[in-house]
Amino acid sequence: DDEDGFVLLPFFMAVRAAVRAHVTATQVEEAGDMPGGLIAEARSYFELARTLLQEKPPRLIAIGGLSGSGKTAVAEALAAHVGAPPGARIVESDRIRKALHGVPAETKLPDRAYRPDVSDRVYREMAWRADLILAEGGSVVADAVFDRPADRERVETAAKGRDVAFAGFWLEADPLVLWRRVSERRGGPSDATIDILSRQLQRKATPSTWRKVDADRKLADIAAELRRFSERDTSKKERSSLHTAS
Repeated sequence: DDEDGFVLLPFFMAVRAAVRAHVTATQVEEAGDMPGGLIAEARSYFELARTLLQEKPPRLIAIGGLSGSGKTAVAEALAAHVGAPPGARIVESDRIRKALHGVPAETKLPDRAYRPDVSDRVYREMAWRADLILAEGGSVVADAVFDRPADRERVETAAKGRDVAFAGFWLEADPLVLWRRVSERRGGPSDATIDILSRQLQRKATPSTWRKVDADRKLADIAAELRRFSERDTSKKERSSLHTAS
């Protein structure tokens, strides 16, 4: 994926909204306001353009958990509400792993593609992409298992290096729920199987510094909880920065 142009999206969206405002206002000048409310429509496009150009502090949210915990679904539900429009960039380990092997996202990889040294490369790539986006003022939602301390440290370091707010969440669910979800999964970039999940459960990874979240609930409720806590952490970061500056 090309990350370089991602942070320019709000600008291009604002330009498009401004053009629509101009075109609609021109219609009002030529024909007067119509029953559909062209004046209100032009104003709404103009306000949208202004909103899109408002700066929002970048932040990095990491979503971890075992296979079947719903990380990708939660990341997709959350990203649109993080940072400047159109939302945060999702940096997903499964897709990066496939890209590093030069295959489409839904292509199943052999077991050797999941060796520890390969996974190290995947997580380094995730941290590099996150840093690139944060450096340009964009926000990131990182989606991966994150069951190894070194992998969590990499993503946390990316946020610290750019002095942006960080929030780490660990999705938890009963093993029976995880097994059911993995066994019922069809398609998608994940290669997780029941055997892989069983090995993950044996490692008993539970990050002590990341907020634990019950993942056996409605997706909207989980995303709302993550959004609430991540916004709180961002506010704390902003207050701390103001205090330091003063």
